[in-house]
Amino acid sequence: MRRLCLLWAGLALSLPAAAGDDLLSLYDRALQASPALQGSQDTVDMLKAQEDQRGAALRPQISISGNYSFNYFHSNPVSGNPRSETASTYPGTRASINLQQPLFDLQAYLLMKSQQAKTSQSEEDLLAAHQKLIADLIDRYVDALEASDKSTILATELQSTEQQLARVKAMQARQMALITDLYELESRTETLRTQLIDNDNNARIALEKLRELTGDAVTELQPVRLDIAQPPPEGNIDAWTQQAGQLNPELQSLKHAVESARLSINAYRAGYLPRLELQVSESYSNTIYNNRQTSPYDVTTAGVQATVPVYDGSNTDAKIREASARKKLAESQMEQKLRELEKQTRAAYLDMQTSPARSTATDRQLAAREKSRLAMEKGYGLGAVTIVDLLNAEKQLSSAKLEQRQARYRYFKARSLLYFQTGKLIGPELAKFNDWLVLRDKKP
Repeated sequence: MRRLCLLWAGLALSLPAAAGDDLLSLYDRALQASPALQGSQDTVDMLKAQEDQRGAALRPQISISGNYSFNYFHSNPVSGNPRSETASTYPGTRASINLQQPLFDLQAYLLMKSQQAKTSQSEEDLLAAHQKLIADLIDRYVDALEASDKSTILATELQSTEQQLARVKAMQARQMALITDLYELESRTETLRTQLIDNDNNARIALEKLRELTGDAVTELQPVRLDIAQPPPEGNIDAWTQQAGQLNPELQSLKHAVESARLSINAYRAGYLPRLELQVSESYSNTIYNNRQTSPYDVTTAGVQATVPVYDGSNTDAKIREASARKKLAESQMEQKLRELEKQTRAAYLDMQTSPARSTATDRQLAAREKSRLAMEKGYGLGAVTIVDLLNAEKQLSSAKLEQRQARYRYFKARSLLYFQTGKLIGPELAKFNDWLVLRDKKP
């Protein structure tokens, strides 16, 4: 629980005020609107209450009872002596206070410890849900940025192609351009318009996926900066894999599940052991059996009760088998999660490590494509190349622009995945992602 509090506190301290639909403002809205996060918190609260119930079985139980009665006593006459018949009415009062304190109940103690492990498991699940919310937000934000960028690049290419089309139409009217060039441009223009329609729709769908997290509309995103540094991961790949095994909240949750099942097995086995209980009581009454009137008296009693289980219909054996199966299931899930963690952590590390070189390569590719496109445009004006060559150069330039941005987005996703798998995707890391965005000034 202490680790959970520290991680959440670090998040709260790292959230500066943000304007517009950047990551921090969207995170703040998602935090308030997330049903998964609220459900995880409710689960923690529920299991803590169950933990208190288990602990109550080991604490003193005190009860007070009282009784007031109105009694009518009638004694039948003795045979041959009618005067022996008697009758009377009188009130009856009884009161008692009882204390019970378990002295030895190993089963109750181990069941309480098992429940504590379940509570720790739910706290790790809550931390995992919190970090998953951040990871989903980054992933969907990047997808929305990528779709928006693609629309912008397609719109730019469409505008350039339409300008070329207008130019060729004017030239063809003077019989200075081939009719086939005009047809090629018209075809490419309509293709770009169709692609732009489809991608604009994809961009709107990407915003709707963000809306699912925030609970309200997301209209404008802050685009990624292209001049950001992309620091490689610190340390080696084995160190990150080791951290994932030690800090990943999903894996820690499964470890607590294994421990809870192990304690349950021991608890049910302890059901065969005797239980000892201290019993102390204080009683007052002015009646005895059958509510017969007597002089007021009080009795103080202290004793120890021992209960030895003999046979419970094989219920204890069945509980042991159930807990054993639950332990094996949790161990299998833990091993599967560990292997998955190692695979994803290593893949994210390698992807993040190669991202700086990938981004540099896309920058050079874009510069080359810009030169190529300019050369093709000049060559077409001189008749040295065909319109198909010019259109291909325009298309390749658009692809280079998109790949340049995708290289940055791939770095973001790899970094997000790496920190998520190692349980370190918290506030300071989210703030870093937000700093990598171009912050627009809000319009007055």
